[in-house]
Amino acid sequence: MAQGDSRVAPISTGARNILFVAPAMVLFGVFVLLPLATSLYYAFTKWSGYAEPEWVGFSNFTRAFADPVHLAAYMHVSLYIIGTLFLEVSFGLVMAVVLNSDRFGFSIMRGMFFSPMVLSMTAAGVLWAFVLDYRLGLLNSVLRSFGLDDWAQPWLSQSETALIAIMFVSGWRFAGFYMIIFFAALRRIPRNIYEAATLDGAGPVKQFFTITLPLLRHQMLTCVLLAITGGFAGFDLFFTMTNGGPFNATEVPATWIIRQGFDNNELGYATALTVILAVVVLIVSLIYLRVVERSDVVRY
Repeated sequence: MAQGDSRVAPISTGARNILFVAPAMVLFGVFVLLPLATSLYYAFTKWSGYAEPEWVGFSNFTRAFADPVHLAAYMHVSLYIIGTLFLEVSFGLVMAVVLNSDRFGFSIMRGMFFSPMVLSMTAAGVLWAFVLDYRLGLLNSVLRSFGLDDWAQPWLSQSETALIAIMFVSGWRFAGFYMIIFFAALRRIPRNIYEAATLDGAGPVKQFFTITLPLLRHQMLTCVLLAITGGFAGFDLFFTMTNGGPFNATEVPATWIIRQGFDNNELGYATALTVILAVVVLIVSLIYLRVVERSDVVRY
């Protein structure tokens, strides 16, 4: 720059890029990387949340893999995911196909089917806990009014039905969400494909399996991944409806983590359980995506 020239040297493209991403990187570091590193540290400590953390190495992880309730929680959440795949994804797909029409009333039915998504998970859990109550619940009252007293059950108080009841409530709330995803995809399928199939003699069932399902494959894969990862993170319904009971029959990783951390004041152990859950979800997601990728290669 010449002497006396007051012009400022232009900022290079690289410097401008750094300036643009710097605020986001600072926020990411403060609110993501720092808590992650802190959590990894506390996972190797014995910490109540009040006293100074005491380094215990891998003791928390050894305890976790020897904890029968913790291991059973993963079995419960696996059953829950399998159940919700049928009650949410499969039923949502069926309802999207059934309600894929512009006839009068179908839009209202789609809105009614989607309406449970308006409720929060906590509100839905409290509502259905009342409906399924043994003495005052709506379901048992209806059964008794029809003379079916033997069918009335303590749905949330016995191990045989508690987890199934939570699956049903989860399906009731989320099936409409998956229905909307499939419905939007169905609207993008050209109608002339179905018209040509009809002329070739294909009925509705054959069209569903030969046209609809193959063209909705990517949406189905996305919905299955959402259901799996969301199932591992399930907490609200379990907490509000059964709180892990009866006798730990509906205990899932999230409720067991909360119980250890805040009921038993073992935040170090709870953090180790959280790390294990994060690793499990990551591994399952990577395996699922790898299988999907390989199936796509074989397909094409």
